[in-house]
Amino acid sequence: MSLQNYLKSKISRQAIRNSAQWQIKHRLHDLKLWDMEINDRGHIAVDSLDTINLAEQYGSPLLVVNKKRLVNDARRIQGSLADALPGSKILYSYKTNCVPGILREIHDLEIGAEVISPYELWLAEKLDVPGSMIVYNGVNKTDESLVRAIRRDIASINIDHGEEIERIYRIAKKLGRKARVGIRLGLSSSQFGLDMKSGEAVAACRKIASMSDFLDLVCIHFNVTSNAKSAAKHKTCALAAMQFMAEIKNELGLTISYLDIGGGFGVPTTKNMSGLEYGLYRTIGSLPKPPSVEECQPIESFLDEIIKSMKRMCSKLDIEIPSLIIEPGRFITSRSEMLLARVQSIKTKSDGTKYAITDAGRLSITFPCDFEYHEIFVANRPDDSLTTFYNIMGRVCTSADWMFKNRYMPELQPGDILAVMDAGAYFSSYSTNFAFPRPSIVMVNDGTSRLIRKEETFEHLTAMDAPEVFRSLEKLHALK
Repeated sequence: MSLQNYLKSKISRQAIRNSAQWQIKHRLHDLKLWDMEINDRGHIAVDSLDTINLAEQYGSPLLVVNKKRLVNDARRIQGSLADALPGSKILYSYKTNCVPGILREIHDLEIGAEVISPYELWLAEKLDVPGSMIVYNGVNKTDESLVRAIRRDIASINIDHGEEIERIYRIAKKLGRKARVGIRLGLSSSQFGLDMKSGEAVAACRKIASMSDFLDLVCIHFNVTSNAKSAAKHKTCALAAMQFMAEIKNELGLTISYLDIGGGFGVPTTKNMSGLEYGLYRTIGSLPKPPSVEECQPIESFLDEIIKSMKRMCSKLDIEIPSLIIEPGRFITSRSEMLLARVQSIKTKSDGTKYAITDAGRLSITFPCDFEYHEIFVANRPDDSLTTFYNIMGRVCTSADWMFKNRYMPELQPGDILAVMDAGAYFSSYSTNFAFPRPSIVMVNDGTSRLIRKEETFEHLTAMDAPEVFRSLEKLHALK
């Protein structure tokens, strides 16, 4: 072995040993963080329902939504904003979890919709979300969807690039209806929004003001981070946006009604990997340090810090304080949902590497595990000690279909049910039917369960294909 390979192997082994210590010592072993418990059979239970029974009843893999946890987290963020600024709105981010059965429960709490695509806008309409509680973001708004948004008189169509302005104006004029619009500020190094430093953003506002017969500038928007553990980033961007609003008022005489600070509010039980953590995880399989529960700022103080800084800045700039729009996704749904997956087989290679083959993986439903830390339990024996490293894999025939690398687990056996936590943010959104149908989703509440989405069938997967293809196959089978 060359010196370079020897050093790489030594560093890798040490990093993985460190990872094992982190996995043993962290606080995420506490099931109460997700409102779960161990029942008298020694199984994980959610709202008194045995997760093993759920997997047997509905099949595996299975997504399980705890309605009580969902409602409690939604009400908690509502309470944090309730007395803050008159006219403020909470709009759930559809891209986070776009399952209608979940969205219905959220909207029943009078939380609106933040949508980024024509489909999501259509779905919000189908779910009877009032136009005043919808914001339309995104970089690819079709003319047809803009027509529907203007007719529905939604709260704001947030403009991501300058070319949208004339198109929205043309459609609004044709409809004879005034469209409420906002602009997204480009406050991060990404493709999104209009740049402030170059003057692009203020130029867009001037253009909208010149078209005021059919455009009404009501909102300044930004969205700059994901799973933030403190208010610092949001606060800095909010103050920059307030200064921009003061500039618009001074130059154009316009008072902006809303400041939309997007979402990205973090939860204590999962985290985004840093660039270094991600690189080490992908190259040598060293699982990052788990998130620190204590370091996640409570949502109450998170929003309070932002609102107080906004009020101080408005007083300093001598402008009216705008109402606040927030677009939470993860905070509302992340901890309310888990994924149950079954271990199909265990393979041990000649070098000692152990693979647990499951019926769910990165290329079907657990893609967020690629770049986020998620906790995992053995649902049928969660109290067993951690003893063994496993590469936990999916069922698609590619080595890219992993769920976890070098995860320190109890000794696994075929038939074990694994519970992957915080599946309520982006698991369904990123899921695919690569070689296998997507799974069922059930909601539990008051000791009962109900199916809110059926497992896809083979027929569902081919429903959009040309029917003559299957007629010819049926004739062939008939001849046999």
